[in-house]
Amino acid sequence: MPSYLDRNVSVKVSRFYMKVVGIWYAETEREKWMLNGALIYTIAALVFAIAVILVDLFHIWGNFHDVMENLVLAMSLFSSILKLMIAIARKHAIVDLIVFSEKYFWKVKYDSFGEQVLNECERKGIILLCSLACAVQGTAVSYVAKPLIPNNGLNDTHRALPFRLYVDLPLTVTPYYEITYTIQSLSTIHSGICFFCFDNFMGILNIHIVGQFKILQHRLETLCDESKSHVHDESQTNYSETVDVNLPREIFNKNKILRMQTDVVTAGVKKNHSDLSTQSYEELKKCVKQHLFLIDYVKRLEYVFSPMLFCQMGFSSIFICLTGFESLVARRAVFILHLLSACFQTLIFTWTCNEIIIQSMKIADYAFSAKWYTIPDTEKGRSIRKGLMMIMMRSRRACYLTAGRFRAISLQSFTTILGTTSSYLSVLRQMNDGT
Repeated sequence: MPSYLDRNVSVKVSRFYMKVVGIWYAETEREKWMLNGALIYTIAALVFAIAVILVDLFHIWGNFHDVMENLVLAMSLFSSILKLMIAIARKHAIVDLIVFSEKYFWKVKYDSFGEQVLNECERKGIILLCSLACAVQGTAVSYVAKPLIPNNGLNDTHRALPFRLYVDLPLTVTPYYEITYTIQSLSTIHSGICFFCFDNFMGILNIHIVGQFKILQHRLETLCDESKSHVHDESQTNYSETVDVNLPREIFNKNKILRMQTDVVTAGVKKNHSDLSTQSYEELKKCVKQHLFLIDYVKRLEYVFSPMLFCQMGFSSIFICLTGFESLVARRAVFILHLLSACFQTLIFTWTCNEIIIQSMKIADYAFSAKWYTIPDTEKGRSIRKGLMMIMMRSRRACYLTAGRFRAISLQSFTTILGTTSSYLSVLRQMNDGT
């Protein structure tokens, strides 16, 4: 049976996008050169794109709606550049995170419950990937395809490019037009990939760490199930199954042989209790190790993505505000995809971070749901109860990701962004009415 990594479409597609921008680990020298080349190309594409937008912004300053459009594009490019710089600075941490995920999450054999949880992660990952990628890449394709429709049937002097260029070259004639159009198109598509690939990758990792918390919850909940079934079986066994039912009652109270049989049965029950306690204790130690590992993994996520989340939180309100104004107030259809991509991007990182908070705190509930009361009052049994109490106490502190270590990211952050956006939008509407 193929491993989960071989069957997981969302992880493989996310890996492809990360390799396109040049942030992944290399298994061979050839792959290392290819990743370095992809990274250099990504930097060149972003620098070219932001230069074109800023020059155009300088020439069109004063036209309100054109300035709004260029500001939206400039903000998305600045956001991509900042996240790429952070990824380059913490590339080793990202590579370690990828290797950890492959070794302990994606290339591990799971039981039926684990497979069910991972299949759920796969479905969520595909929805996340498709919604964000389609919105962002649809926006990029709309800019690339925009000049093709009016250019149909026009002569060379009237052909348009996706973005205006101010150079002393005959860009409307062949072959300058074709070369310039190809360069702008490739830069636009690659900038779109860089805009969402890091958020998508973080969302995929968040979904899988949430799945690992659910697997741990199931292991804790079923920790003492064998002890419960043993106690249940023992309660169904009456004394008549161990003695001859035809013996008189007075013989039962006097016969030493029957007492010896009773002692043997009692000793066997105690031995079974001891074995079950030892087995549950060993399973509890594995659960504690897994819990500590997941806490450490979330800290690794925090180290890598906290600066990116800080940048995203800073840009999201203004970005949604500008795109919402142009699409809803100015009624410019091209900004609808901009607005969808901004909303999807913000919702994805707030929702997945919120799931980490919820599922990490639910560990305490499932630890309490373990059938700890069926464990005998032995040394191992008391250790199991104390261990479960320690897990519950630790789970009261949620695992979370922060925006630059300032505040935890949750769905409340999304509502805060929407509230700030509405305030900015009202200001823009007044400025528009004033003009």
